[in-house]
Amino acid sequence: MAEAKELPPLPPLRCAGIGLRGSGYPNAINTLRRLQAAGARIDDCVDWLPEGFHLWKASRGPLPTKLALYARLLFGNARAAWRLCRLSRKDRRITYIPYPAIFLLWWLSWVPRRWCPPLVADAYISVWDSTVRDRGLLGSGGMLGRLLQAFEARALRTADVVLVDTAANRRWMIDTFRLEPGSVFAVPLAIDDAALLEVPPRTPEKPLQVLFVGTFVPLHGIDVLVEAVRRAQAHDNIQFHFVGDGQDADKVEALLSDGLTNFTWERGWISHGQIADRLAQCDVCLGVFGGSAKAARVLPFKLYLALAAGRAVITQEKLSLPEGVALPPFTIVESNPEQVVEHLLVLANDPDRVTNSGREGRSFYQAWLGSEASLRTWRDVLARVSTKPN
Repeated sequence: MAEAKELPPLPPLRCAGIGLRGSGYPNAINTLRRLQAAGARIDDCVDWLPEGFHLWKASRGPLPTKLALYARLLFGNARAAWRLCRLSRKDRRITYIPYPAIFLLWWLSWVPRRWCPPLVADAYISVWDSTVRDRGLLGSGGMLGRLLQAFEARALRTADVVLVDTAANRRWMIDTFRLEPGSVFAVPLAIDDAALLEVPPRTPEKPLQVLFVGTFVPLHGIDVLVEAVRRAQAHDNIQFHFVGDGQDADKVEALLSDGLTNFTWERGWISHGQIADRLAQCDVCLGVFGGSAKAARVLPFKLYLALAAGRAVITQEKLSLPEGVALPPFTIVESNPEQVVEHLLVLANDPDRVTNSGREGRSFYQAWLGSEASLRTWRDVLARVSTKPN
Protein backbone atom coordinates (compact mmCIF):
# COMPACT_ATOMS: atom_id res chain seq x y z
CA MET A 1 0.00 0.00 0.00
CA ALA A 2 1.46 3.37 -1.01
CA GLU A 3 2.25 5.81 1.77
CA ALA A 4 0.23 9.00 1.95
CA LYS A 5 2.09 11.93 0.47
CA GLU A 6 3.22 14.38 3.14
CA LEU A 7 1.78 17.83 2.53
CA PRO A 8 3.99 20.91 2.76
CA PRO A 9 3.46 23.09 5.84
CA LEU A 10 1.03 25.96 5.59
CA PRO A 11 2.61 29.41 5.52
CA PRO A 12 2.13 31.74 8.50
CA LEU A 13 -0.86 34.06 8.23
CA ARG A 14 -1.94 37.37 9.67
CA CYS A 15 -5.59 38.36 10.06
CA ALA A 16 -6.68 41.98 10.07
CA GLY A 17 -9.70 44.25 9.94
CA ILE A 18 -13.04 44.30 11.71
CA GLY A 19 -14.66 40.89 11.43
CA LEU A 20 -18.01 39.23 12.01
CA ARG A 21 -18.43 35.95 13.88
CA GLY A 22 -21.11 33.91 15.61
CA SER A 23 -23.95 31.76 14.26
CA GLY A 24 -24.80 34.30 11.55
CA TYR A 25 -21.23 34.67 10.26
CA PRO A 26 -19.31 31.51 11.20
CA ASN A 27 -16.99 31.31 8.20
CA ALA A 28 -13.96 33.40 9.20
CA ILE A 29 -13.51 32.21 12.77
CA ASN A 30 -13.94 28.56 11.78
CA THR A 31 -11.58 28.97 8.83
CA LEU A 32 -8.90 30.19 11.25
CA ARG A 33 -9.55 27.27 13.60
CA ARG A 34 -9.16 24.78 10.76
CA LEU A 35 -5.97 26.40 9.50
CA GLN A 36 -4.50 26.44 13.01
CA ALA A 37 -5.43 22.79 13.51
CA ALA A 38 -3.58 22.04 10.25
CA GLY A 39 -0.43 23.70 11.61
CA ALA A 40 -0.65 27.28 10.34
CA ARG A 41 0.79 29.96 12.64
CA ILE A 42 -1.75 32.77 12.80
CA ASP A 43 -1.31 36.31 14.11
CA ASP A 44 -4.91 37.37 14.83
CA CYS A 45 -5.13 41.18 14.73
CA VAL A 46 -8.88 41.26 13.96
CA ASP A 47 -11.23 43.47 15.95
CA TRP A 48 -14.08 40.95 16.18
CA LEU A 49 -17.61 42.30 16.51
CA PRO A 50 -19.72 40.65 19.24
CA GLU A 51 -21.29 37.28 18.56
CA GLY A 52 -24.92 37.72 17.64
CA PHE A 53 -24.24 41.03 15.86
CA HIS A 54 -26.01 41.27 12.48
CA LEU A 55 -25.17 43.89 9.90
CA TRP A 56 -28.69 44.11 8.49
CA LYS A 57 -30.24 44.55 11.94
CA ALA A 58 -27.83 47.34 12.89
CA SER A 59 -28.35 49.05 9.53
CA ARG A 60 -32.12 49.15 10.20
CA GLY A 61 -31.70 50.34 13.79
CA PRO A 62 -31.96 53.87 15.22
CA LEU A 63 -29.69 56.58 13.82
CA PRO A 64 -27.15 56.49 16.71
CA THR A 65 -26.72 52.73 16.25
CA LYS A 66 -26.19 53.11 12.50
CA LEU A 67 -23.72 55.95 12.92
CA ALA A 68 -21.73 53.95 15.50
CA LEU A 69 -21.60 50.96 13.12
CA TYR A 70 -20.51 53.00 10.11
CA ALA A 71 -17.90 54.84 12.15
CA ARG A 72 -16.46 51.58 13.46
CA LEU A 73 -16.34 49.98 10.03
CA LEU A 74 -14.78 53.01 8.35
CA PHE A 75 -12.49 54.53 10.96
CA GLY A 76 -11.72 51.28 12.79
CA ASN A 77 -10.55 49.83 9.50
CA ALA A 78 -8.52 52.98 8.75
CA ARG A 79 -6.63 52.29 11.97
CA ALA A 80 -6.32 48.61 11.00
CA ALA A 81 -4.90 49.60 7.59
CA TRP A 82 -2.26 51.83 9.19
CA ARG A 83 -1.29 49.07 11.64
CA LEU A 84 -1.16 46.42 8.90
CA CYS A 85 1.14 48.50 6.70
CA ARG A 86 3.36 49.18 9.70
CA LEU A 87 3.61 45.47 10.57
CA SER A 88 4.26 44.56 6.94
CA ARG A 89 7.40 46.67 6.77
CA LYS A 90 9.17 43.90 8.70
CA ASP A 91 6.90 40.90 8.09
CA ARG A 92 5.08 40.67 4.74
CA ARG A 93 3.18 37.52 5.60
CA ILE A 94 -0.03 36.69 3.75
CA THR A 95 -2.95 38.54 5.35
CA TYR A 96 -6.50 37.19 5.53
CA ILE A 97 -9.25 39.81 5.86
CA PRO A 98 -12.56 38.39 7.17
CA TYR A 99 -16.00 39.48 6.03
CA PRO A 100 -16.86 42.31 5.52
CA ALA A 101 -13.40 42.75 4.01
CA ILE A 102 -14.25 45.67 1.72
CA PHE A 103 -13.91 48.35 4.41
CA LEU A 104 -10.26 47.55 5.14
CA LEU A 105 -9.54 46.90 1.47
CA TRP A 106 -10.89 50.33 0.50
CA TRP A 107 -8.37 52.07 2.75
CA LEU A 108 -5.59 49.84 1.45
CA SER A 109 -6.57 50.72 -2.13
CA TRP A 110 -5.03 54.16 -1.53
CA VAL A 111 -1.74 52.70 -0.26
CA PRO A 112 1.20 51.89 -2.58
CA ARG A 113 1.28 48.14 -3.24
CA ARG A 114 4.83 47.81 -1.95
CA TRP A 115 3.58 48.81 1.50
CA CYS A 116 0.88 46.12 1.58
CA PRO A 117 1.26 42.40 2.25
CA PRO A 118 -0.37 39.79 -0.03
CA LEU A 119 -4.11 40.07 0.67
CA VAL A 120 -6.75 37.30 0.79
CA ALA A 121 -10.21 38.84 1.17
CA ASP A 122 -13.35 37.05 2.34
CA ALA A 123 -15.96 38.67 0.09
CA TYR A 124 -18.47 35.84 0.78
CA ILE A 125 -21.43 37.64 -0.82
CA SER A 126 -21.58 41.22 -2.06
CA VAL A 127 -22.27 43.89 0.59
CA TRP A 128 -23.82 46.10 -2.10
CA ASP A 129 -26.05 43.29 -3.40
CA SER A 130 -27.22 42.32 0.10
CA THR A 131 -27.77 45.88 1.26
CA VAL A 132 -29.33 47.52 -1.78
CA ARG A 133 -30.86 44.82 -3.97
CA ASP A 134 -31.73 42.15 -1.39
CA ARG A 135 -32.87 44.29 1.56
CA GLY A 136 -33.83 47.49 -0.23
CA LEU A 137 -31.65 49.75 1.92
CA LEU A 138 -30.07 52.99 0.58
CA GLY A 139 -32.66 53.11 -2.20
CA SER A 140 -32.50 50.74 -5.14
CA GLY A 141 -30.63 52.42 -8.00
CA GLY A 142 -30.11 55.66 -6.06
CA MET A 143 -26.94 57.66 -5.64
CA LEU A 144 -26.01 56.03 -2.31
CA GLY A 145 -26.48 52.58 -3.81
CA ARG A 146 -24.26 53.42 -6.78
CA LEU A 147 -21.61 54.85 -4.46
CA LEU A 148 -21.60 51.64 -2.41
CA GLN A 149 -21.24 49.57 -5.59
CA ALA A 150 -18.26 51.68 -6.71
CA PHE A 151 -16.80 51.50 -3.18
CA GLU A 152 -17.00 47.69 -3.18
CA ALA A 153 -15.57 47.38 -6.70
CA ARG A 154 -12.53 49.50 -5.85
CA ALA A 155 -12.01 47.62 -2.59
CA LEU A 156 -12.19 44.12 -4.05
CA ARG A 157 -9.76 44.96 -6.86
CA THR A 158 -7.16 45.67 -4.18
CA ALA A 159 -7.04 42.04 -2.99
CA ASP A 160 -4.67 39.46 -4.46
CA VAL A 161 -7.32 36.76 -3.90
CA VAL A 162 -11.06 37.22 -3.40
CA LEU A 163 -12.99 34.36 -1.78
CA VAL A 164 -16.68 33.79 -2.54
CA ASP A 165 -19.10 30.99 -1.73
CA THR A 166 -20.23 29.50 -5.06
CA ALA A 167 -19.27 29.22 -8.72
CA ALA A 168 -22.29 31.30 -9.82
CA ASN A 169 -21.45 34.00 -7.30
CA ARG A 170 -17.86 33.96 -8.54
CA ARG A 171 -19.00 34.68 -12.11
CA TRP A 172 -21.38 37.39 -10.90
CA MET A 173 -18.71 39.12 -8.79
CA ILE A 174 -16.21 39.05 -11.68
CA ASP A 175 -18.73 40.61 -14.07
CA THR A 176 -20.24 43.10 -11.62
CA PHE A 177 -17.03 44.45 -10.10
CA ARG A 178 -14.68 43.81 -13.05
CA LEU A 179 -12.40 41.51 -11.08
CA GLU A 180 -9.53 39.50 -12.53
CA PRO A 181 -10.95 35.96 -13.03
CA GLY A 182 -7.77 34.27 -11.85
CA SER A 183 -7.96 36.05 -8.50
CA VAL A 184 -11.48 34.92 -7.49
CA PHE A 185 -12.01 31.51 -5.83
CA ALA A 186 -15.34 29.82 -4.99
CA VAL A 187 -14.55 27.91 -1.79
CA PRO A 188 -16.58 25.86 0.71
CA LEU A 189 -17.64 27.82 3.77
CA ALA A 190 -16.39 26.77 7.19
CA ILE A 191 -18.75 25.86 10.04
CA ASP A 192 -18.21 24.48 13.52
CA ASP A 193 -19.34 20.95 12.71
CA ALA A 194 -18.18 19.03 15.79
CA ALA A 195 -21.57 18.96 17.55
CA LEU A 196 -23.48 18.57 14.28
CA LEU A 197 -21.59 15.45 13.27
CA GLU A 198 -22.61 13.94 16.62
CA VAL A 199 -26.35 14.51 16.06
CA PRO A 200 -27.86 11.00 16.02
CA PRO A 201 -29.93 9.71 13.10
CA ARG A 202 -33.65 10.21 13.50
CA THR A 203 -36.54 7.98 12.47
CA PRO A 204 -39.44 10.29 11.55
CA GLU A 205 -42.77 9.89 13.24
CA LYS A 206 -46.00 11.69 12.49
CA PRO A 207 -46.23 14.61 12.18
CA LEU A 208 -43.08 15.21 10.12
CA GLN A 209 -41.01 17.88 11.90
CA VAL A 210 -39.93 20.54 9.37
CA LEU A 211 -37.39 23.23 10.33
CA PHE A 212 -36.63 26.57 8.70
CA VAL A 213 -33.72 28.64 10.03
CA GLY A 214 -32.85 31.90 8.35
CA THR A 215 -33.31 35.59 7.72
CA PHE A 216 -36.76 36.60 6.54
CA VAL A 217 -35.72 38.28 3.29
CA PRO A 218 -36.70 37.73 -0.36
CA LEU A 219 -33.61 35.53 -0.88
CA HIS A 220 -35.15 32.80 1.28
CA GLY A 221 -38.56 32.98 -0.39
CA ILE A 222 -40.65 33.76 2.68
CA ASP A 223 -43.77 34.22 0.54
CA VAL A 224 -43.38 30.66 -0.74
CA LEU A 225 -42.82 29.25 2.74
CA VAL A 226 -45.70 31.13 4.36
CA GLU A 227 -48.10 29.90 1.68
CA ALA A 228 -46.72 26.36 2.04
CA VAL A 229 -47.53 26.43 5.76
CA ARG A 230 -51.08 27.56 4.95
CA ARG A 231 -51.59 24.82 2.36
CA ALA A 232 -50.15 22.13 4.65
CA GLN A 233 -52.73 23.03 7.29
CA ALA A 234 -55.11 20.77 5.37
CA HIS A 235 -52.92 17.80 6.33
CA ASP A 236 -52.24 16.53 9.83
CA ASN A 237 -48.82 14.99 9.21
CA ILE A 238 -46.57 18.07 8.75
CA GLN A 239 -45.46 20.42 11.55
CA PHE A 240 -43.35 23.53 10.83
CA HIS A 241 -40.95 25.34 13.16
CA PHE A 242 -39.39 28.63 12.01
CA VAL A 243 -36.34 30.25 13.62
CA GLY A 244 -35.29 33.75 12.61
CA ASP A 245 -36.33 37.32 11.95
CA GLY A 246 -35.99 39.96 9.23
CA GLN A 247 -37.68 42.50 7.02
CA ASP A 248 -40.49 40.12 5.99
CA ALA A 249 -41.32 39.13 9.55
CA ASP A 250 -44.82 40.61 9.21
CA LYS A 251 -45.67 37.84 6.74
CA VAL A 252 -44.70 35.23 9.32
CA GLU A 253 -46.60 37.08 12.04
CA ALA A 254 -49.74 36.69 9.93
CA LEU A 255 -49.52 32.90 10.37
CA LEU A 256 -49.73 33.33 14.13
CA SER A 257 -52.58 35.82 13.81
CA ASP A 258 -54.52 33.29 11.76
CA GLY A 259 -54.14 30.70 14.50
CA LEU A 260 -52.59 27.95 12.37
CA THR A 261 -51.96 24.85 14.46
CA ASN A 262 -49.20 23.37 12.28
CA PHE A 263 -46.73 26.18 12.89
CA THR A 264 -44.50 27.56 15.65
CA TRP A 265 -42.05 30.47 15.46
CA GLU A 266 -38.92 31.12 17.49
CA ARG A 267 -38.36 34.78 16.72
CA GLY A 268 -34.83 36.20 16.82
CA TRP A 269 -31.36 34.69 16.65
CA ILE A 270 -30.11 31.68 18.54
CA SER A 271 -26.65 30.33 19.24
CA HIS A 272 -24.85 27.68 17.23
CA GLY A 273 -25.46 25.16 20.01
CA GLN A 274 -29.19 25.92 19.99
CA ILE A 275 -29.30 25.50 16.22
CA ALA A 276 -27.72 22.07 16.64
CA ASP A 277 -30.43 21.22 19.18
CA ARG A 278 -33.20 22.30 16.79
CA LEU A 279 -31.64 20.21 14.03
CA ALA A 280 -31.56 17.19 16.32
CA GLN A 281 -35.32 17.60 16.88
CA CYS A 282 -36.33 17.92 13.22
CA ASP A 283 -36.73 15.51 10.31
CA VAL A 284 -36.44 17.86 7.33
CA CYS A 285 -34.77 21.25 6.81
CA LEU A 286 -36.04 23.87 4.39
CA GLY A 287 -33.53 25.70 2.21
CA VAL A 288 -33.92 28.64 -0.17
CA PHE A 289 -36.99 29.38 -2.31
CA GLY A 290 -36.31 32.89 -3.63
CA GLY A 291 -36.29 31.88 -7.32
CA SER A 292 -33.68 33.26 -9.69
CA ALA A 293 -31.16 36.11 -9.21
CA LYS A 294 -29.29 35.99 -5.90
CA ALA A 295 -31.18 33.00 -4.50
CA ALA A 296 -29.82 30.90 -7.37
CA ARG A 297 -26.22 31.90 -6.61
CA VAL A 298 -25.96 30.77 -2.98
CA LEU A 299 -25.53 27.70 -0.82
CA PRO A 300 -26.38 29.18 2.59
CA PHE A 301 -24.81 28.22 5.89
CA LYS A 302 -28.01 26.55 7.09
CA LEU A 303 -27.69 23.89 4.37
CA TYR A 304 -24.11 23.15 5.49
CA LEU A 305 -25.50 22.75 9.02
CA ALA A 306 -28.34 20.48 7.90
CA LEU A 307 -26.03 18.26 5.85
CA ALA A 308 -23.51 17.94 8.69
CA ALA A 309 -26.33 17.09 11.12
CA GLY A 310 -27.58 14.34 8.80
CA ARG A 311 -30.96 15.85 8.07
CA ALA A 312 -32.98 15.65 4.85
CA VAL A 313 -33.15 18.93 2.90
CA ILE A 314 -35.75 20.41 0.55
CA THR A 315 -34.62 23.42 -1.46
CA GLN A 316 -35.24 25.05 -4.83
CA GLU A 317 -33.82 23.63 -8.04
CA LYS A 318 -31.91 26.83 -8.88
CA LEU A 319 -28.77 26.73 -6.75
CA SER A 320 -25.01 26.97 -7.00
CA LEU A 321 -22.09 25.27 -5.26
CA PRO A 322 -18.41 25.87 -4.57
CA GLU A 323 -16.16 25.20 -7.56
CA GLY A 324 -15.88 21.49 -8.38
CA VAL A 325 -18.41 20.33 -5.76
CA ALA A 326 -20.95 17.68 -6.78
CA LEU A 327 -24.70 18.15 -6.40
CA PRO A 328 -25.78 17.35 -2.81
CA PRO A 329 -28.50 14.74 -2.16
CA PHE A 330 -31.20 17.38 -1.74
CA THR A 331 -34.88 17.01 -2.58
CA ILE A 332 -35.07 19.61 -5.37
CA VAL A 333 -38.33 21.47 -6.05
CA GLU A 334 -39.58 24.46 -7.98
CA SER A 335 -39.85 27.58 -5.85
CA ASN A 336 -43.59 27.46 -5.34
CA PRO A 337 -45.67 26.37 -2.32
CA GLU A 338 -47.50 23.58 -4.14
CA GLN A 339 -44.23 21.79 -4.91
CA VAL A 340 -42.93 22.28 -1.38
CA VAL A 341 -46.03 20.77 0.22
CA GLU A 342 -46.22 17.96 -2.34
CA HIS A 343 -42.66 16.83 -1.61
CA LEU A 344 -43.08 17.21 2.15
CA LEU A 345 -46.09 14.89 1.94
CA VAL A 346 -43.99 12.33 0.05
CA LEU A 347 -41.39 12.45 2.82
CA ALA A 348 -44.03 12.34 5.56
CA ASN A 349 -45.27 9.06 4.12
CA ASP A 350 -41.81 7.53 3.61
CA PRO A 351 -39.76 7.61 6.85
CA ASP A 352 -37.00 5.44 5.38
CA ARG A 353 -36.46 7.94 2.58
CA VAL A 354 -36.04 10.74 5.12
CA THR A 355 -33.52 8.75 7.15
CA ASN A 356 -31.53 7.66 4.09
CA SER A 357 -31.47 11.20 2.69
CA GLY A 358 -30.04 12.49 5.95
CA ARG A 359 -27.39 9.77 6.07
CA GLU A 360 -26.35 10.50 2.47
CA GLY A 361 -26.25 14.22 3.23
CA ARG A 362 -23.81 13.78 6.09
CA SER A 363 -21.53 11.61 3.97
CA PHE A 364 -21.69 14.24 1.22
CA TYR A 365 -20.78 17.00 3.66
CA GLN A 366 -17.75 15.13 4.97
CA ALA A 367 -16.51 14.36 1.46
CA TRP A 368 -17.16 17.71 -0.25
CA LEU A 369 -17.69 20.51 2.27
CA GLY A 370 -16.02 19.51 5.53
CA SER A 371 -12.65 20.36 7.03
CA GLU A 372 -10.51 18.31 4.64
CA ALA A 373 -12.19 19.77 1.54
CA SER A 374 -11.85 23.26 2.98
CA LEU A 375 -8.15 22.81 3.66
CA ARG A 376 -7.49 21.47 0.16
CA THR A 377 -9.00 24.63 -1.29
CA TRP A 378 -7.06 26.85 1.09
CA ARG A 379 -3.80 25.21 0.08
CA ASP A 380 -4.60 26.12 -3.53
CA VAL A 381 -5.42 29.68 -2.50
CA LEU A 382 -2.23 30.14 -0.50
CA ALA A 383 -0.15 28.62 -3.28
CA ARG A 384 -1.70 31.13 -5.68
CA VAL A 385 -0.82 34.06 -3.41
CA SER A 386 2.69 32.78 -2.71
CA THR A 387 3.56 32.66 -6.41
CA LYS A 388 2.30 36.16 -7.22
CA PRO A 389 5.03 38.78 -7.62
CA ASN A 390 5.24 41.44 -4.91
